[in-house]
Amino acid sequence: MLTASHTVERATHGKIPAKWIALALGLFLTAFFLTGTHRTLIALLSIISKRGVTLFSPAGIQGFCTDLQQLASTNILQVLTLAASLYITLQTFCIPGTIALNAAIGALIGTTLGVPLAVILGTIGACCCYLLSTIFGAKLADAVDLRLMKGKGVPKLRAAVQRYRSDLLVYILFLRLTPVLPNWLVNLASPVVGVPLKTFALATFIGIIPQSYFSVRFGSAVVAAAQQRYATATSAAAGSSSGAGGHSGAPAAEALPAIVTRADQIFLFLVAVLIVVVARLKKRFSGAAATPSHNAVE
Repeated sequence: MLTASHTVERATHGKIPAKWIALALGLFLTAFFLTGTHRTLIALLSIISKRGVTLFSPAGIQGFCTDLQQLASTNILQVLTLAASLYITLQTFCIPGTIALNAAIGALIGTTLGVPLAVILGTIGACCCYLLSTIFGAKLADAVDLRLMKGKGVPKLRAAVQRYRSDLLVYILFLRLTPVLPNWLVNLASPVVGVPLKTFALATFIGIIPQSYFSVRFGSAVVAAAQQRYATATSAAAGSSSGAGGHSGAPAAEALPAIVTRADQIFLFLVAVLIVVVARLKKRFSGAAATPSHNAVE
């Protein structure tokens, strides 16, 4: 006999026809080659291999942003297409590196345009991961969970989803804002434990805005600092050549800003707590309004 939870989980395991997957893959590869993005990818891989750029430290991300901006000086469309393709691919297969790509987007187009693009790409990538898990079922989520969290992640998320079923949007939003559970687990296990795609997508879209802003802001700040250093060095060189006996020195290296500051962490915590408090108060007041008073009954 199937329980209600099993019924919910089975209902989420709809199969996507293989022809649609093949069509999407074909369109992607066609656009990839027609736009010349494959050449940009080769150039970027060459840059990374020569300089040994790492995408897991602020200094490495700074170098990555600088190299990518130089590459984009002649073909910004290809670089943005590549960044978007890599972003969705990394998110789909739960591969780390989206923070570096967020920073790269900020370096290429700034914070104002970069944040919306990063949020849209992050939501699409997370939904692709959700659909990937839907296709392969619980085996994929369980296998990854067993390898990375010793099999404790999926049961924990399943229990929490059943507990907060009436406030599922708030709970998934809370997970996006806090490090309670890793994002890869939320992406992979949500269809397995019965989180609807619409709820998942909306909570993801809203919840990743702060983190996207922080990393995009970092990339934009890196470019601004590099431009400031270049302007200072150019001005100093001009003054040295025009003035007799002028003293010229290299500009002092500025301290690298943190991607997420302590103030950012406190802000995220307060927002998450506020969301939970508002949701509980709303639930309490709506329950009180639905309960008739003794005077009304009499």
